[in-house]
Amino acid sequence: MNDKTGKYIYKVETHLHTSQGSACGKNTGAEMARAYKNCGYCAVFITDHFFNGNTAVRGNQYSWENKISLFVKGYKDAKMAGDKIGLDVYFGFELCDRGTEFLIYNYGEEKLRSYPGIMTDGLYKSLENIRKSGGFIVHAHPFRNEPYIQEPGRIFPEYIDAVEVVNTANRLPESNLRALEYAEKYNLIKFGGSDTHSVNYHEGGIAFARKPESFEDIIEMAKKEECMILNAEYQ
Repeated sequence: MNDKTGKYIYKVETHLHTSQGSACGKNTGAEMARAYKNCGYCAVFITDHFFNGNTAVRGNQYSWENKISLFVKGYKDAKMAGDKIGLDVYFGFELCDRGTEFLIYNYGEEKLRSYPGIMTDGLYKSLENIRKSGGFIVHAHPFRNEPYIQEPGRIFPEYIDAVEVVNTANRLPESNLRALEYAEKYNLIKFGGSDTHSVNYHEGGIAFARKPESFEDIIEMAKKEECMILNAEYQ
């Protein structure tokens, strides 16, 4: 949605993939950071597909430590570029269970290194452990219906903090509308993201009236709905 008031000028992308961490990504973290800066964003979250999803880090030849080091490369390159050009870059990843996906924030490299059980504990226990360790969980595109999603429409209100009520990569508008109903029914924070995989697609995320100072600041403003979900038909 366009901001007719001119109030919400600080744009944050919450759902972004790089070629270094996601097999479906087309551009490196540094390239993505520069593209978003050029499009007027003040911050981005790198959310590459984790090892139980469409990850770029495949094979059993790596130790857990080495796999994590490879996985965070897209984020680190984006962060390095962002620091040079004035773009805040936050780490995240996209956890997958039979095609159902969750954006995980505030759960960094060292926490991932110390939790190899994320691959074997099962979805519910993993989500619980992530939240207990301070992680913030967004249910990504919950009502997307694509062949790779084995059980479309599963909901997890007791295990998450927010819902991606607008994913601009969804082909059907009804998917976003159902996600909005999900968030409102369970009083969950509303998020939006583009789910972008290349420098040619940027229009999505959340916009704020002032520049967020930290991850916590982003969450607090989103919780109070002191923001605008980009491309939201309901606003």
